[in-house]
Amino acid sequence: MAQESTLGQKVLAQWAVLTLRLAALLPDALRAMAGAGLGCVAMLILRRTCRVVDTNLAIAYPAVSPKERRRLRRRHFRALGQTALDLGPLWYWPLPRALGLIREVSGAAAVDAALAEGRGVILFTAHLGAWEAAVLYIGQRWPVTVMYMDTRNPAINALMVQGRGRSGAHLSKKENGIRPLLQALKQGTAVGVLPDQNVDPSEGVYAPFFGRPACTTPLLGRLAVRRGTPVFGLFAYRLPWGKGFRVEIVPMGPQFPSGDAEQDAAAMNRSLEQAIRRAPEQYWWVHRRFKDQPPGWTPPY
Repeated sequence: MAQESTLGQKVLAQWAVLTLRLAALLPDALRAMAGAGLGCVAMLILRRTCRVVDTNLAIAYPAVSPKERRRLRRRHFRALGQTALDLGPLWYWPLPRALGLIREVSGAAAVDAALAEGRGVILFTAHLGAWEAAVLYIGQRWPVTVMYMDTRNPAINALMVQGRGRSGAHLSKKENGIRPLLQALKQGTAVGVLPDQNVDPSEGVYAPFFGRPACTTPLLGRLAVRRGTPVFGLFAYRLPWGKGFRVEIVPMGPQFPSGDAEQDAAAMNRSLEQAIRRAPEQYWWVHRRFKDQPPGWTPPY
């Protein structure tokens, strides 16, 4: 039975809808400025979240001075605000207009060729840049099943599913397991996953991420090894000040998967690191990625 929203959750969802619809009315440059301002306000208010960001940046960039990391933190919160307001046009503009915000795409032909072989394709991305734009793009470009995880607010979940699914992507809850993904691959279509967040130790393996163990899902390698399915990283970066998005698609290469869960998780994390380093301010540093640690390591938060 679906969980019902509380009154407070419904009110929050309505405020979110109103904010995003208003953001959709703004000119692109003004929306980017408003988002940056929103992020600055959030940085001043969310002190606990700031500490999580500072911890993550110290882990990821130990050689960078504290002053430079503080600058990166400010840029990060500005980017977070822009990510939030970008949902306005992505979810509420007419679909062709929303997709028009994707100004550049590289690597899509390789996915076309892989799908033509009939083994399906696995696309993975991160909470980086405009990942919601990435979901819209793959939904209109290829038949795709995307795994997602609910938030704690059912009203927000409904909003999210409506926005993500409007380009044609089939959405499958994480609690449904991997069967829908395996079925999609068996049919020769694509699947999409966001495997960059901390998972419960009972579900994950420890693999290096920015030089520190991170409890990582082995899903990518396990899916790929079943049918020898090609795997691609797909990342949507925000262009400066409302100029749209750039989608980059990068193959993992023939050495993936190796069949070893830890090696494959480490390879995936290296690919994620490379993508994040291209625009570090656009990554989701507010997440407690290193919450669970192996024996001998102390959780940093």
